[in-house]
Amino acid sequence: MSIVKRGEVPTLFESPSHCCGCGACAAACPKGAITMSEGKNGFVLPVINSELCIGCGTCTRACGLNRGIGSNSVGPFFAAAGRDDVSESASGGVFGAVARELISSGGVAYGASYEREGNTLRVLHSRAASVDELSPLLNSKYVQSDAGVCFADVKADLREGRQVLFCGTPCQVAGLRGFLGRDYQNLTTVDLVCHGVPSGRMFADCAEDYGKQLGSPVVDFRFRCKREGWGHSLLLLLLLEDGREVTIPAAKSPYYDMFLNLKTLRDSCYRCPYAGRFRAGDLTIGDFWGVDVNRPDVLKDAERFNQMKGVSCLLVNNDRGRKFIETSNALDLFPVEFKDIAKGNDQLRHPSALPKDRQLYIDAYANGGWNAIERLYKKRERGVAFYIKSIARRLLPSSLINSIKQVVGDEARRVS
Repeated sequence: MSIVKRGEVPTLFESPSHCCGCGACAAACPKGAITMSEGKNGFVLPVINSELCIGCGTCTRACGLNRGIGSNSVGPFFAAAGRDDVSESASGGVFGAVARELISSGGVAYGASYEREGNTLRVLHSRAASVDELSPLLNSKYVQSDAGVCFADVKADLREGRQVLFCGTPCQVAGLRGFLGRDYQNLTTVDLVCHGVPSGRMFADCAEDYGKQLGSPVVDFRFRCKREGWGHSLLLLLLLEDGREVTIPAAKSPYYDMFLNLKTLRDSCYRCPYAGRFRAGDLTIGDFWGVDVNRPDVLKDAERFNQMKGVSCLLVNNDRGRKFIETSNALDLFPVEFKDIAKGNDQLRHPSALPKDRQLYIDAYANGGWNAIERLYKKRERGVAFYIKSIARRLLPSSLINSIKQVVGDEARRVS
């Protein structure tokens, strides 16, 4: 049977920096003509099969990033903490708290979770319809999740009248909204104050390598472990198949340290339109870094806001977000100003800065895999600067470290 063409095969993006890899175009294609293809550098990009494409333009209409889906956050803005136990969360547990509340009333929540395929650990968005199913969706995952796999399920839940809570990076939220094509009153979207994302393949290779080194496959990979408190949470906790738990400081984990120093992010992250007050979600959540310096009055309410357990920031971006928060009893809130939150969060002021040597790392991985990029990291980073950085992280308060990074980053941008 011949395929009837309606128009030309579309161009989805001008360059890799114009594609966030959210998968909305592939999920929306009515002919299954688009696949998310993994390049040698590990990042996925959509590829159109011209033999199957009918030129209908559904894919370009679904592209939330290039359509600029979103709006400026109108506020109010809060320091926030979940009223439940937040020990499983990286900060104040906002997503977990509101998701439990919504699920308990019959709704469903979507977020990033780990899935094992043999000894490979991958990250994808999944659905939680019970409190027990919610646990894998908690904790920070510093890697790009495959979100497009769940977009059709989100639409099905919405059409059946369920209340849906979707949490992801801003570009994933924009992608979901582009895929849906219209507004749903029973959907609430939450985007993250996003640092940027390394590739899923690089993460999987790193996790598999740790498994080989430690003699047992990694089954859970927890960034921002709070065993020493939220202010000293730059720890990586590995849970192994044999039941052991291994804790590694971020500065001693090549993957974690390269991520923190912006070496391995996706091309589009360095020009992200959502690294500011312009947001894709109804709500925005993240860590309230620098709360002890920028809004110390929050911590005077020690019963509700505990710096050891973590304090979140919450941006209410539109009327739907405001109504959602007003009807929720899951959070403790303390009003603040946007500038108070942005002072400690670079990604609410500008995109992550592109390091001059970033391409060296990406090329090393593309040409030699995880072992090659790890060797490059150890050669370049584990000198005097590495030890100075390690000592600083151990001895200096996190708020001071963030202030130093902010000043250095601003100066670097000024000079460049």
